Amino acid sequence: MWNWWATLAARPWMPSLALLALCLAVYLPGMVRLPAVDRTEIIYAETTRDMVERGDWTDPRYGSVVHQYRPIGTFWAQGAARWLAGETFARDITIYRIPSLLAVTLAVLALFWLGRGLVGAETALIASALFAVSPLTVLVSQLAIAEGLSLFPATVAMVALARIYAKPEERYPMALLFWIALGFGILINALLVPILVIATLIALYVMDRDLRWLKRLRPLIGIPIALAIGASWLIIRAHQDGTPFAGMSWREFLGALGGAQDMKLRAFPGTFVLALLLGFLPGTVLLGTAFKRFWGSRDQALSRFLLAWVIGYLVYLEALSSKPGTYMVQTMFPALALGVAIVVTSEGGAGKRPEWSGFSIWPTYFAALPLAVFAGVYVFSGVIPGVIPAVLIAIIAVLFIWSGRLGWEGQLRRWAAIGVAALGLFAITLLGVVLPSIDKIWPAKEIAKAIAKCPTQNAALIGFREPSGRFVLGIPPERQMPEELAQAIEDKVPTLSIVEDRWRKRTNWTLQSKSQAPLPPPTGCVSAYNVMRGCPLHFRIYSPNPAEPCTVPAEFACPENVPQTGPEKSGDCD
Repeated sequence: MWNWWATLAARPWMPSLALLALCLAVYLPGMVRLPAVDRTEIIYAETTRDMVERGDWTDPRYGSVVHQYRPIGTFWAQGAARWLAGETFARDITIYRIPSLLAVTLAVLALFWLGRGLVGAETALIASALFAVSPLTVLVSQLAIAEGLSLFPATVAMVALARIYAKPEERYPMALLFWIALGFGILINALLVPILVIATLIALYVMDRDLRWLKRLRPLIGIPIALAIGASWLIIRAHQDGTPFAGMSWREFLGALGGAQDMKLRAFPGTFVLALLLGFLPGTVLLGTAFKRFWGSRDQALSRFLLAWVIGYLVYLEALSSKPGTYMVQTMFPALALGVAIVVTSEGGAGKRPEWSGFSIWPTYFAALPLAVFAGVYVFSGVIPGVIPAVLIAIIAVLFIWSGRLGWEGQLRRWAAIGVAALGLFAITLLGVVLPSIDKIWPAKEIAKAIAKCPTQNAALIGFREPSGRFVLGIPPERQMPEELAQAIEDKVPTLSIVEDRWRKRTNWTLQSKSQAPLPPPTGCVSAYNVMRGCPLHFRIYSPNPAEPCTVPAEFACPENVPQTGPEKSGDCD
């Protein structure tokens, strides 16, 4: 493995093919097997599905709700995937995830293609591999959200900017690439990429007090190009709002400019630092070494740029952002990966453990993190792992220990290879095997299995109003309250009813208040868990014709005495 990276990097097209294979191997299992995830992903997918179904590609909306802070580019990318797949796959979440997978894969390849002009092919290859398997990079490749798509233009823009800054001989094509990437970043995720660029430029100016190099960006030509590409965002806003962003408070407006995700509250101090450290594994163990080395060599252009990229944006996130850390720190990972890869390839083969690294702990302890993650998942769900997950988890633990041992011994190229393998298998196992196999944490999927052979055209779902009920089951909000069920029965519309136990009394009271019979004996029962709310859920399924109940799989048969759980109604669990 000592020469493996260099040998692979020296062969034409082989590094790109190897990175492509790595990305597909790590990303595809989770993308295909992970059920639709509440809430943001499903809101994106349902909005896109409805937009394509209505045929109005300039008016994305979630029911009657217009999300002013979500630019049009993501909906168009997902809409293209949905249109190509056809109506049959309109409610298949995998289709809406394809753009994210492609964008993250292209971001990994772009880091190699552009990065090798900065640091050499071997270093760029190692950096790209570390970037590809970082847990939070993998996360955004699996979800149908804007952050996965915007990672590609963010990576292209920042690495192109690094080359323009560090290499004065760079010509017009690199500047053009920067502005094109900036424009697509705006189209996909508002001003996330421009803010990343501005934060980096401010940090650079603090360090070198020099702005003359910005002329190499050809701003008089580039800015109109970026605005022309990103203008569709504002055109759509004018189309939907009349005046763009009309009705938004000042805080909401600033949040909309910062990207498609927003939280109601500011993140706790240190949230983004913690997300960065945990989300950039395995490279995290060498961040201390890289920071010390680059801070000491900040008189060099590349060192200054990488420091400014991370420090500038991290200061912005911690000081001003109300964005979720798990979706925002990935744009710094290419800089971190390049820094760590430079440390790795500077290894001289002497077997010296790097200073300021995380290799000071005993290698066996490296297995603690993945084992803790898997143990937490299984303890929380109350499920015993099967043979295949158990074997995979054991292999992951061995790989983590092995990588820790190699780092302990100072064999950094070997550490990089085993570390990439360890984190890749960790992602495959967690997102492609373990989480999809725990049925109870996917309520909509379980209900869909239970009613697969029932007439669902006019189904009512009472007591579960997460977006997955709408996207997966196709039950709109107007059929998710007892009053709507009573009206359907009064209108003699055959209605399959799925009622959560907390709402059963209210549903019966509503039916009886309209001189209708209470709910009949259930045809089937589904027990699940609402992870978003932290609540156990118990649904009963009522056939539209109790005399001829629809067929429910045996696993969803109701026990003889089904106790009613929870209070009469709980708005916190639906």
